[in-house]
Amino acid sequence: MTETTTPVPGVVLSADDIARLLPHRHPFFLLDRVTALEPGRSAEAIKNITSSDAVLAGHFPGRMIYPGVLLVECVAQLAAVVYGTAGALRATGEIVGDVAGRVGYLAEIRQAKFLKPVVPGDQVVFRLQSGPRVGGLISVTGQASVGRDTVLTARLAVTERDA
Repeated sequence: MTETTTPVPGVVLSADDIARLLPHRHPFFLLDRVTALEPGRSAEAIKNITSSDAVLAGHFPGRMIYPGVLLVECVAQLAAVVYGTAGALRATGEIVGDVAGRVGYLAEIRQAKFLKPVVPGDQVVFRLQSGPRVGGLISVTGQASVGRDTVLTARLAVTERDA
């Protein structure tokens, strides 16, 4: 994103708000709440892990561990929120809009390090920072933590589509 955006003070996006920004739906709608946001640049979100999540029934039997690939997907969905809110602001002047059609794709997982397992009862905090844009790809860095422990660091490339 080339234009300057400013942080939106005290922004909290509910799951309903996030659903207006993303094309994802159950069972692949993963973020519970956005707790900080600078459209086009950065964000913070939470995901609550519960034992009733169907994916945990088979991962792993006898020891429920939230799949690392879904942690990476949470980072990618947070990137879509960052760029979707910037698009909504440009289009309507509002931070949330029906911009799910402009969400791009996860293009590359450049690096992902899984540092600790995530289990039911954990509240995972995701942080994302936008990086340089090269052609149609945007580099993003993300991390996930549970309490004071970092559980994931990732560098991804995502795309952004025009509506």
